Amino acid sequence: MDFASAPLEALFSQNADPAQLTTFLTQLDKRFRVTAEDEKDRFGALQIMLPALKAHLMHVTSDVEREKILETYLQPLIMTSFRHDSMIATESVSLLSDAAAYWMARSILRDNKEDTFADEQEEGERFGRYNLILLLGQLLMIMEAEPDFVDLQPIRFIRMCLGEHVDDEEEGGNDFLQQQQNEEWKLLQSNVTLKRRSDIRMHHVLDDDIMDDNSSMISSTTFNTTTSLGSSRSATTLDLECCIDVINRYVLELANDKEELKHEETYGWMDVIMAIAVAMLPCTDAPIRTKLTNELIPNVYRWQQQQSYESVSLEKRKHWAEMLWKRTRQIFDLPATNLLRSETYGLIARFFELYFVVDDQYEPVIYLDLRYDENFFKIVQSGLRSNDSLYRKYSSYILKRIIDFTSKYYDSTTQQQKPWTKYFEWSSEKSELYATQWADWFLLYEIVHETVIHLVEPVLPRLEILLNNTDTNMDASWWILLFYRGFQNDMSSVKKGILEYIFGLQNPRSLNLLASQSDFIFGTLLKSIDIISMYSVPTQGTLVSPFGEKLKDFMHRLVQSIETEEQKATFLSHLLHHIAHVVNGYVPILYIMEGIVDIDGLSAWGSDELRTMRYLVDRHRNFHVAKTRLYLRKLGVQAVIKFASPKLLSFSDVAKTISSLINENPMNANSEAYKSLRTWLEQDIAKDKNIENLVTSLKERVEAYISTTASDEEDIPLSLLRNQANVLARMSVFLITDSDGNPQKKQASHLFGTLVKKLNDTSSSSTLINRLLILVDALWDVYDVCFEGCNDFADLIGLENVTHLLKRIDDQWINTDKDNVTEELLVDLFVSMTRHILVHSTSLNETDREQLLKEHHDRCIDLLRAKSSPVVANQEMAREGHLRLLGMIYEAAKQHKYLGLSYGETTATLLCQVITKKTPEALQVRKWGDTISAFIRCKWKCVQQFVKYTAVILESKPNSEIFDPKSLFESAVEELECASELCAAAVMNCVGTILGLKWTKSVELVQQAVDYTIELIKENFTQSKTSPPMMRAIVDMIFQPELLADEALNQPDGPVKKVLNYILEIGELKPFVVTQCATLLHAFWSEHTEVSDRSMLHYAPEIAKFLIYGPLRDRDDQKLEAALAIKLQEPETVREAENSVALNFNQNDYMARVYMNDLILRLDKKNDLHVQLAEQLMDAVLDKFGDGSLDGNQFLYTIEHRTKIRMWCSMMLLHQYIRREKAEHYIERIWIYLRGETAVSVRCYTEWLLARMFKQFPDKLPNLYRAMEEPDVPPHYVVSYLTVTFSLGGTLDENAAKDYFEEIFSRIIPWLTSNNFTVRLYAYCAWFRNLNACRSRALNADIEKNRIMASLIKFMDQYVDTIKFAEKIKSNFYMTEFDPLADYNIEFIFRQILSIFDVLENEKIASRAFMKVNPEPVEGCPFSNPERRNIRSVADSINLQENEDQSKQEEGESSEANNEDVYQKKIMPWEMMLETDVELTKDLVKAKRRRNDLIVIASLIDRIPNIAGLCRTCEIFNASLLVVNNIKLKEEVNFTSISVASERWMPMLEVGEEDIPTYLEAKKHEGYVLCGLEQTTTSATLGEFEFPDRCVLLLGKERQGIPANLLQMLDQTIEIPQQGITRSLNVHVSGAICIYEFAKQMQWRQHAASNNNTGATSAAPTITTSTTSSV
Repeated sequence: MDFASAPLEALFSQNADPAQLTTFLTQLDKRFRVTAEDEKDRFGALQIMLPALKAHLMHVTSDVEREKILETYLQPLIMTSFRHDSMIATESVSLLSDAAAYWMARSILRDNKEDTFADEQEEGERFGRYNLILLLGQLLMIMEAEPDFVDLQPIRFIRMCLGEHVDDEEEGGNDFLQQQQNEEWKLLQSNVTLKRRSDIRMHHVLDDDIMDDNSSMISSTTFNTTTSLGSSRSATTLDLECCIDVINRYVLELANDKEELKHEETYGWMDVIMAIAVAMLPCTDAPIRTKLTNELIPNVYRWQQQQSYESVSLEKRKHWAEMLWKRTRQIFDLPATNLLRSETYGLIARFFELYFVVDDQYEPVIYLDLRYDENFFKIVQSGLRSNDSLYRKYSSYILKRIIDFTSKYYDSTTQQQKPWTKYFEWSSEKSELYATQWADWFLLYEIVHETVIHLVEPVLPRLEILLNNTDTNMDASWWILLFYRGFQNDMSSVKKGILEYIFGLQNPRSLNLLASQSDFIFGTLLKSIDIISMYSVPTQGTLVSPFGEKLKDFMHRLVQSIETEEQKATFLSHLLHHIAHVVNGYVPILYIMEGIVDIDGLSAWGSDELRTMRYLVDRHRNFHVAKTRLYLRKLGVQAVIKFASPKLLSFSDVAKTISSLINENPMNANSEAYKSLRTWLEQDIAKDKNIENLVTSLKERVEAYISTTASDEEDIPLSLLRNQANVLARMSVFLITDSDGNPQKKQASHLFGTLVKKLNDTSSSSTLINRLLILVDALWDVYDVCFEGCNDFADLIGLENVTHLLKRIDDQWINTDKDNVTEELLVDLFVSMTRHILVHSTSLNETDREQLLKEHHDRCIDLLRAKSSPVVANQEMAREGHLRLLGMIYEAAKQHKYLGLSYGETTATLLCQVITKKTPEALQVRKWGDTISAFIRCKWKCVQQFVKYTAVILESKPNSEIFDPKSLFESAVEELECASELCAAAVMNCVGTILGLKWTKSVELVQQAVDYTIELIKENFTQSKTSPPMMRAIVDMIFQPELLADEALNQPDGPVKKVLNYILEIGELKPFVVTQCATLLHAFWSEHTEVSDRSMLHYAPEIAKFLIYGPLRDRDDQKLEAALAIKLQEPETVREAENSVALNFNQNDYMARVYMNDLILRLDKKNDLHVQLAEQLMDAVLDKFGDGSLDGNQFLYTIEHRTKIRMWCSMMLLHQYIRREKAEHYIERIWIYLRGETAVSVRCYTEWLLARMFKQFPDKLPNLYRAMEEPDVPPHYVVSYLTVTFSLGGTLDENAAKDYFEEIFSRIIPWLTSNNFTVRLYAYCAWFRNLNACRSRALNADIEKNRIMASLIKFMDQYVDTIKFAEKIKSNFYMTEFDPLADYNIEFIFRQILSIFDVLENEKIASRAFMKVNPEPVEGCPFSNPERRNIRSVADSINLQENEDQSKQEEGESSEANNEDVYQKKIMPWEMMLETDVELTKDLVKAKRRRNDLIVIASLIDRIPNIAGLCRTCEIFNASLLVVNNIKLKEEVNFTSISVASERWMPMLEVGEEDIPTYLEAKKHEGYVLCGLEQTTTSATLGEFEFPDRCVLLLGKERQGIPANLLQMLDQTIEIPQQGITRSLNVHVSGAICIYEFAKQMQWRQHAASNNNTGATSAAPTITTSTTSSV
C-alpha cells in the first residue's frame, strides 16, 4: 500500500465506529465501481477504501464476519479489476494486489485454527483459500490449454512433483514423493476442473469472449483463461500477470519473517506454488517468464531459506532443487530451433544458489550436486560454444561458480560414494593444480578470441599442453571448446592461424582425442575450412596452397591416429557424407580426398557410402571446372579401392560406382588406374578371388537388360537406357581381359552372346533393336578408349553380320517412302553406330564396305534433293541427320581410299543450296534459332568432308574434273558473314579446307574471309565454349602451305600477316592458340625450300615476337588449371617435366618459343637468306632492348625480366650466323645494353655471348680493351667485362691468345685496387683465370720476367688474403668451371644456366622439348654435352654467416683500426653482389653501419600503424634499437605495408609492458639517460633540450600517455611546443619529431668534432630525407 494508507487506517480506527466504516466502505465501493468519472477518481477512491477496510476488519472480532466483509467489499473488486479485459488502471490493480495478498495470507492462517471456527464454520470457501485456488487454477488451466506448454506436459510434471502417481516409472519412482502426498494439491484438483483446449475455447465463445480459432490464448502480456470453481460465484476470466503478481505478493507476505504468518498451513501451498511456477518456465511469453524467474521462484526460494530444517526438511529442499533441474533439462532437450532452449543457461545461473547453498555460518549445503551430472556440463559446454555473448557469459559464470565452490568447500561437500564425471573432477591433493588448470583454461578461452593473430599464436601450443596434462586429465571436450571459441573470431587471420595449429598437431593421442569429437570435426571444423580464400596463394592459386597441403597431411594423420578399425571406418563414412553433402568448396574436398587416399586400406564403406561417392563425383554442385571433377574421380578410384568393404556391397553397387568413376575419365587398359581397379575386382570383390563370378553376375544383368519386355508402344526414356548401358559397358571392360589387360574374345563372346543373338533376330521390334544398339554403342565407345581403338570390336563380341545391323538402322532414318526418325538422341545413336561399322569395323571386307558407302551416299543425295509441296515436316526435320550421315560417308571413303563417290559441281551445288524450312513440329522440339544453327553446322561439316574427299581424289587423279573451288569458297564466305557463334567454327573449318586446294586465290577474297572471321571472334571473345573453336579454326584456315607460299598474301598489309598479328595479340589472354600457329608455321618453314625460306624472311619481325612470347598466366582459373593438370598426370610424366616449364601441363606457350628457336638452330650459315634472317632477328631483338619498353621494371620474374632472358637465349643461337663485317656493330650495341642491365640472370647471357663473339672474331678484342680502360663506369659494368675475360685466355686460338695476354694484365691490374669490393673480387678472379691460362699455354713467358709483374704475381701467389680469395672463387661454378664453348648447348642455354641463377622453373625449357620437335642433332649447338654432366651445374652460395664469424675472430686478433679492412675482406654470394648498381650490398652496409645510440621504447603502443611508422622512422634516422611489445607484429600485412621493408634493417627487441621497468633499470645501469615524451610540470621543451649521446626514449600509450609508475623512473621528460588549438599529436608523429631532433643534434656534434680536428669550418650539415606516401 502507498505511504498514506497507514495514517488513514489509524485515523479510521481511532475516529470511526463499525457502522460508520460500513457506510464509508459502501459509498467508496460504489464510487470505485459505478460513479467514478475517470481512473484518477477511481484510484483516489481505492486509496481511501483499502485503509478503511483494514480499519473495519480490525474492529471485527469474528473470523466469519471478517470473511463476509472481505467477500462483500474486496472480492468483487478483485474479480472486476483482475479480469483480462478490465480497464482498471495499473496503479489501482497494484493496490488491490497488495491488499489481496495481505488478506489472503491471514485468511489462510485463520482457516486452520479449528478452535476459532468450531462454532462459526459456514458453507463455502474462505477468502484466502478461495482466491489462492482461483489464482492457481487460472495457471493450471492455461497450461492445459496452451500448445506451448503441452510439449513439456506441465500438468503431468506438477503431478509428479507433488507426489501424485504417474504412468512413467522413472518419474513416478521417487520414494520421497510417494511418501509425501500433497493435500493442498488434492484440494486444488478437487476444486478446479481441467478442461481440454476445445472446451475452454467453447466456453469463451459462450461467455462472449470471442476468439479466432487459430489464435493463441497468449497475447503480448496476458493469458485469457477460464476457471470453473465449485461455487457459482467463481466463474470468471482473470489476467495471468495479475494472477502471478498476487501469488508473488502473497509469497512475499509469508517471507517477511513475521512470526504471526509462520504456520504449517503455508508449507503445502508453497510446494504447490513452486511446482506450478517451475512447470510454467517454458512459457513463450517473455514478461510472464521474467516474472517467474526474477520474482516468484526466487521469492518462494527465499521463503524456504527462512524456514528451519524442522519446518522444511532437507529432503524437501533437495526435492525443490531436483524439480527445478528436471524442468531445466526438459527445456534444454527441446529442439535446437526452439528459442526457449536458450533460456537454459540463464535459469541455471539465476538459480545456482538453489543447488549450492552457503548458510549464515558460511557452511556449504548442497541440495543437488550438479557436478556429478554429465547433462549439466553438456549444457554448460553448449553455452560456451554458442555464438551469443549472453549465453557464453552465463555459462562462464556457472562454470566459474562451480570451480570456486569446489575449491573452497571441497572437503566439506565431497560425496565419496559418487564418481566424478569425465567432464569434471577434483581432489584435495591436487586442488591447486586443478585451480591453476581451470584458470589457464579461462585465460585461453578469452585469448583465442582476440582479433590480432600475434596475441593468439603464442598461446596455441598451451592448448595441447593443457590436454595432455596427466595430473589433471582434462576431458578433450574442454580442449575442443577453445577451438569453438577461436572459430567465432571475426578475423580470418586468427581463424586461419588456429586451423594451421590444428593441422600441425603431431601427437597421436591428441589427434585421437580430436577425432573422437565428431560434432566439432564434422561441424565447426569442416565449416571453417570451407572458405576458398584460405587456400589462395598470390602466385600459385588454390590447389598449390601450403594451407591446403597442411589440411591434407592433417586429415591423413587424424585418421591414422584413430585407435580401432571400427572407429576409423565410422569416421571415414561420416567424412565422406559430409564432404559430399555439407562442404561446398571443391578445393577443401580435393585436399581432404588427397589426405585420405594415402591412408592404409580398411573395410569402411558399404552401399550407402558408395552411393554418396557417386553423388559426389557426378552431382556435387561446385565442381564446375571439368578438370576438378576429373581429378576428383581419380582420387575417388583410389579411395574406393582402399575403403570399400566387399562384404557390404552388391554387384550393382560396384558396377554403378565404377561407371561413375570412369565417366569422363578416359582409362586405358595399360594405365595404373585400370590395373588397380581390375586387381581390386579380382582380389577383393570377386568371390574366392575368381573373376568368373563377377562375369556371371554381369552376364545376368546384361541379359536382364536385353530380355526386358519391349514393344513399339513402350516409352522408356533413351537417356535412362543409355545410363544403364554405360554401367554395363564400363563394368565389362574390367572383366573380359587377361591379367595383362588384353581383351579376350572368348570372355566377350560368352558375356554378350545373348546380345548378339538378339541383334541377329530379324523378328525383333525396332524398339528392342534400338535398346540393344544403345548397349552396343556404349560398349564400342568405351572399348575404343580402353583398348586403344578396338577396331575388331564386332569380331571381339562375335557380331559378324554387321551389314544386317546397318540395314535395321537404315530402315529407321534414311527412307524415301516413309517417315524417318528425327529424335535427336536416336539420330546421334544411328550416326555413331554407322561410323563404328563403316569407319572402324574390320569385319567388313572392302567390297562390302565400298558397296555400303555407295548405297548410303546415293540415298543421302536423293533425300537431300527431294522436295515436296506442301512442306513435309518429317522431311525437313530429317535433313540435318542426312547431312551428318553424308559427311561421315565421305570421311569413311577418304579413310579407306574409296574413290567411287561424287565430287563434282552438281554435288557441291546441292550441298551449298540445301536448306531446311520452318515447321510447327520443328518448333515443338527446340527453338528455331538453335535448329538453324545446328543445321548450318552439319551442312558445312558435310561440305568440309566433301572437299577433303576431293583432295584425296586429286592426289590419285590430278587431272580429275572437280567442282569450282572459288564458287564454293564464295558461298562459304557468304555464309560466314551471317553465321552465329554456334555454327561459325564449322564454316571457318570448311573455308580453310577449300583454301587448301590448289586454285588461284585473290587477296581481296581471302581478306574478306579473314575480316568476317576476326569480327566473329571479337564478338564472341568472352564465350568460353564458342570462342576457342573459332580461334583454332582461323589458325588452321590461314597458316597452311598454300597460303604461306603465296607471296601476294604475305605482304605486310596482307591477310595472313593480319591474322598472325591478331593471334599474337589475343594470345596474351588465350593459351594454346599462339603455339598452334607456331606449329603450323614451323612445319612449313622447316622444309627450308627456297619458297619457305623467302616466306620466313617476310616474317622476321613476327618471328622475333614468337621468340619472346609467353605471358604470365596468373589468373585464378589459370592457376587452378595448372595445378590440376599436374595432379592428373602420371607420376612418370611429372618426373620428366620437373625443373622446367613443361611442368605447366595446362598451357604450352613455351612451345611457340621452342618452334622458332628450332628454326634458328637449323639455319644454314652458307645460305644468304638464312644469314639475312638471323641478322634481321638480332636487330629486332636489340631494337626491343633499345625502345625503352623493358626499362621500367627491374624486379626479378616480371614479364620484363623474362622477356630479356628469352631474347638473350635466342641471341645465343643467332650470333653464330653473324658476318664479320657486322660483328663490331653488334658488339657495340651489346656494350651499350650492358651498361644499363643490373639483373645477374640477364647479364650472364650477354657476358657469355661477348666471350663467344670475341672468340669468333678475335680482331674485335680492342673493343674490350677500350672498355676496360674507362674509369668512370658503374661497378656492375666493370664486373661484366671482367667476367668476359675469365675464359678468353683458355679459348682463343694461339695467335690471338698471345696478343691477348700481352694486353689483358695491364687492363686488369688497375681494377685490383678498386675501392669497390665486388670489383676487386672479380678482378682477382680475372687475374687468376688469365694467369693460369697463360702459364698452362706457355704463350707469354716474358710476363714473369718483368720485375713489376713478377713482384705482383709473387705477392698474389703468397699473400694469405688473395689465397683465401682464390679458394673461395674455386667454389663458384660460374667463376671457375663455366666454359662458354663446352657448355654451349640447348640444355645449358635454356635450362641449366637459369638453374644456376635461381630463375623460376616455369621459365626453363628442357632440351627434350627441342628433341620432340626435331630429334635430329645440330653440330654447332648440340642438345646437351654428356661430357659436362658431371660438372657442378648449380652455384653454391658462399656462406655469409661463416665469413662474418671468421671476421669477428680476426677482429679480436687485430686492432680496432683495421676493422674496416676486415669487413671489406668478406666474400659475399656473387649473385647478391651484382643485383643492383650499388657499391656494397645492404647486408654489408648493415654490418658496417654505425648507429646513433638511441633506443626507442614503443611497448606501450597498441596500434600497428603507429608502430610500423616508428620502425620506418627509426631506420631512416639510424636509431640503434626499437623496443616493441610483440616482435611478431612485423609479420602482419598492415605492418609491412607501412614499414616498407624497414623492419628488415631495423634492429627490434620484444619487451612486454610489464617488463618495461626492469628494462629501464638495466639500461640506466648501462649508462643510458632515460627520457620520456610527456607533458609534465618539469618537461623540457624540444629544441631547447640537449639530448645525451646515449639515450632511451620512452613513448606513451595512445591517449593515456606514460603511466605514473614509469614517469617516476625517468631522468627527463620532453614535450613538443605547440601553437595550434589542438593540444595533442599522434604518438607516431610525436616520436618521429623527437627522433629527428636527436639525429640532427648527433650530426651537428660529429660535424663539430670533425671541424675541431681539421681546424676547418664549414656550414652546418642538413639532414635530408625522402618523403614518400605509403598506403
